[in-house]
Amino acid sequence: AGVHEVLRRQGLMQGIWCLNPQETLSPGQSEEIDRVYRMYPQLNDDAFVQRFLAHDGQA
Repeated sequence: AGVHEVLRRQGLMQGIWCLNPQETLSPGQSEEIDRVYRMYPQLNDDAFVQRFLAHDGQA
């Protein structure tokens, strides 16, 4: 569910649903994702994803 949360934040998924409906973010996992984003901004590909989404379908 954590990877789905990152993809949701990037706009690539509408939600964090999994095949197993009981699979959700663990307590504190969202905050931990926030912390990693703050500590290692060079590791995310948000800018690339936003450029792709802005130009998607315009090829």
